Amino acid sequence: MTTSSKSPCRISGCKSVGIYNCQGCQRSFCKKHVTEHNMELSKEMDNVVNHHDLLQQELTQQNATSDNHPLMKEINDWQRECMEKIRRTAEEARCKLTELITDNTQSLTRQLKLVSDQLKTSKENDEYSEIDLTQWMDVLTNLKKQIETPSNIKLRKMNHEAWLQRLEITATSMISSDKFEKTCGAVKILANGSVVEHSGAVGYGEARGFAAYSHGVHKFGLKIERTTNNHWMFWGIISQNTSMQVNSYSSKSSYGWAKNQKQVFLNGGNNIGYNDYDGDVCENDVLYLTLNCDERYIQLENERTEKKFTIPIDLTKCPFPWQLHINLYSANDRISILQNEL
Repeated sequence: MTTSSKSPCRISGCKSVGIYNCQGCQRSFCKKHVTEHNMELSKEMDNVVNHHDLLQQELTQQNATSDNHPLMKEINDWQRECMEKIRRTAEEARCKLTELITDNTQSLTRQLKLVSDQLKTSKENDEYSEIDLTQWMDVLTNLKKQIETPSNIKLRKMNHEAWLQRLEITATSMISSDKFEKTCGAVKILANGSVVEHSGAVGYGEARGFAAYSHGVHKFGLKIERTTNNHWMFWGIISQNTSMQVNSYSSKSSYGWAKNQKQVFLNGGNNIGYNDYDGDVCENDVLYLTLNCDERYIQLENERTEKKFTIPIDLTKCPFPWQLHINLYSANDRISILQNEL
């Protein structure tokens, strides 16, 4: 909170001068009521932490009891209605669903850990406001919905034969949660970590994500919010062990794509047109960047052109953990991370 000598205390009935301004609720308080306000914030923080702990417990229980998943019951009901001939198909579906639930739970666990780290740091440093509390509750609510009814797992009944419906478990990609945390050079982070923007004259600047990735598959939505005269910009990955630098795209552990000129960077080296990359990226394009740690590759998909491009990753050049990596060159250029919109 900041001090002020002119604004009145905003508590009804209080005639004292407001000497503290709350950056969260934008109200002024006298010395007495600022203490009460801080106590209210502390209680709200405890409430958020309590919701977090309950969600953590529920997530842990689901990981240990995937056999009780609602979709598993659908499979069992379907099996009882069909002939013995389809028993093998049902078992295959169970195995597939168990794998998907496990993968989904691991993904949600990683996303919950991001919230855990933020809550821990903010509470220890006593640095949070109503805005932060609301955002944390929104994230926890969304994660709870994904635990109860995963939006990326579907059950399809396929009529291959007139007398038999074949079951098939399918998975669709779900946007991973991340945010920008660190910068180097003339770039700045906005919108609580969801946006990175070039903030100075022409020149390179780096931004990195908060999370680090060593296992599983993670998919991010990136929107090209603004690009000056279709100038150069870069998106991809970099090893967390690599130091921040303004020309990060040329770092030995840097892999990714640049806008225009068909530039593809492999361990910091420019490979024009690698794997038929055409550099066709425009303002307002939505790009999906997939990090497949298990298969050791990254993939770029342009929603507008429907084109996909893949880069295999050499772990001797770009060791785990990987981080989301952006580099901007032109003033006011801007990229945002989409949150759970796939």
